[in-house]
Amino acid sequence: MIKRLESIDFLRGIVVILMLLDHVRDLFHIHSIDQSPTDLAVTTPAVFYTRIITHLCAPIFVFLAGSSAYLVFQRSENKKQFSQRMILRGAWLILLDLVVVNLGLFFDIHFGLILIDVLSAIGFSMVMIGLINRLSTKQIFWLALGIILLQQVLLQIQPTWLKPLSFLISPNAFPLPNGTLLVVGYPPISWLGICLLGYSLGHYFLEKTTADFWKLGLRLCFLFLVVRYFNLGGDAPWQIDGSWTKQCMSFFNVSKYPPSISFTSLTLSIMFLLLSVSQYVGKKGTEIVSSFGRVPLFFFVSHWFVLHLILLALIFNQGFHIADLEFGFQLSRPKKFIGLSLSQVYIVWFLVALLYYPLCRYYYQWQQRRKNH
Repeated sequence: MIKRLESIDFLRGIVVILMLLDHVRDLFHIHSIDQSPTDLAVTTPAVFYTRIITHLCAPIFVFLAGSSAYLVFQRSENKKQFSQRMILRGAWLILLDLVVVNLGLFFDIHFGLILIDVLSAIGFSMVMIGLINRLSTKQIFWLALGIILLQQVLLQIQPTWLKPLSFLISPNAFPLPNGTLLVVGYPPISWLGICLLGYSLGHYFLEKTTADFWKLGLRLCFLFLVVRYFNLGGDAPWQIDGSWTKQCMSFFNVSKYPPSISFTSLTLSIMFLLLSVSQYVGKKGTEIVSSFGRVPLFFFVSHWFVLHLILLALIFNQGFHIADLEFGFQLSRPKKFIGLSLSQVYIVWFLVALLYYPLCRYYYQWQQRRKNH
């Protein structure tokens, strides 16, 4: 089996590569603005599954952030310093997300739209880990499960007292006095449950074997099948009429915003199954994928700017000018911008991944040289 830290890097690498595919589709696909890829009335199987497979990204990122924090905690001699480190790290990630990532995502220097993204969710979770790490892993495990289950209950019953705080567990939007629209895309409490689950199971990367990962993955997969079949996971009921293709798409059309129990069990089951088969990946393949996973923050922050520069080149090539750019939810694209087909999206994805492979390797080597001095 791949060594402990290498297994995390390998898994993160898979997620980074899939995330790139999702974001290339977001920015370049011809129907990324006017059609939802999971709207079964208009989507195609190819577009639908391109989106569904990238559902793996956020929960695995968040889970592994928790697991990595646990591993750092185990190596820390001073627990108070660990708490301070997590709190500062979390605050830094939130600031980075609100300023730099939003600039790269929307390319709007006026910040007319600010999205609270997955990086803010991880940052909030790091702050909470810094505050509660004195609890035992078992206590944190039950706290994580409690958060995941309670969120689903509250979303179902929607008590009136919850409305002012609904942004904590469900996406929401708030107009700010300066005219900026603040959008909570990743509710902090919803994703905190997944991160704390990763923290409480961080010891798996120290103690468990390939067989253990396989068994846990299968159990979570079984949980997903039961919960989804009986429509217990907080998602829209799946349809039992129509073609087999539509039924299958409907079955896997689980809710990410906010993460349902079906969504969480499905994505984490695949994560553990990937860990269980990671030993069968050749050394060269492991090294290539892990190169992306060793520097996930560098990739996440920078790739928005790279993709947007490519997008602008395509926009100007179509005859548009700077005055035609529309920001906010248009992501700087003109209204009459002609996007790419799905096959072209895959080509752009491959070429950008190819570009990033040496960049990620160089950045990691630069980091290591800095640490050694």
